[in-house]
Amino acid sequence: MHGHPYDTRLVPVVRREGRAVPLRYNGPAMLRGIAAADGLAVVPPGGARPGQELDVLDLPWPAAEGAVPAQGACFT
Repeated sequence: MHGHPYDTRLVPVVRREGRAVPLRYNGPAMLRGIAAADGLAVVPPGGARPGQELDVLDLPWPAAEGAVPAQGACFT
């Protein structure tokens, strides 16, 4: 996941098989991505590598059926 060169990004993700998968609609004005997300991955400046662990902030609506809490989930 590409990151901002200097700032932390919050990227909408869904949980799949213990991993946080970024949604296609992840721009700063794209509410569609947040509406479909289970959480927001905290992407550090410079981005994240596949398999890197990131913090995921839970969103206030119910997660998808069978979803596993994202704490410590791997980002893909």
